[in-house]
Amino acid sequence: MKPIITLMMAIVAAYSVDAQSGPARGGVPGAPLTHEDSLVMADAYADSLARVDSTLRTRVRVLSFPATINAVLKDFPYNLRNITGELVLAQGEFENYASIVVLPGAENCIVTRYHSADDTTASWQAKMYSGDDFNQAAKVYHELFRKLQGCYLQLVDGSVVYLRGDWEPAKEGASFTTSTLRLMTGDWRYKDVKVELELVYQLADWAIHINIVTKKRDDEVGRGSMVDNQ
Repeated sequence: MKPIITLMMAIVAAYSVDAQSGPARGGVPGAPLTHEDSLVMADAYADSLARVDSTLRTRVRVLSFPATINAVLKDFPYNLRNITGELVLAQGEFENYASIVVLPGAENCIVTRYHSADDTTASWQAKMYSGDDFNQAAKVYHELFRKLQGCYLQLVDGSVVYLRGDWEPAKEGASFTTSTLRLMTGDWRYKDVKVELELVYQLADWAIHINIVTKKRDDEVGRGSMVDNQ
């Protein structure tokens, strides 16, 4: 991501200088740009940004709904390293990365990686909806829960483990509603994995996220490392 940002800044700087002074024409350096010159440079700048954007998209795969959830769940034993793309945001004790597997219709899909002393886990989030119509948000929320009920984890031996959980109906008076699903398996690697479908009211808009996390309760954080060190 940093080389791409650097490239974009270089492009902007180069065009900024040209826009101020203009190329030499007729042996006169720094002649003012004509309207036609500006249009040509704007097209070139847009083309450069398009090439940069295409490099970000080459690794991203938009899979079917079940296939995406399966890919994310399958990568949890590896702390989501195989589906982590370019760095999007670094802040405090976590960084956000683009996910290279994307749900159809998602506004964005992000891998969050924590690096505090007690928490080095990763989580995955897809923003599936945003809008000011509660009825539409509630409809999408219900549809997504039904889709998640049809999702699964395919194990190495070919067996399939489905997600199961309880439906929490959306209420317009509640600013936060969550339905949680878990994998019905005794595999210890997925003991703490849960899929949260949340409907949140934020800044006059309803937003729907799918969060797949392994974060433990506060009283359990650090217990694993203590056991490992014994």
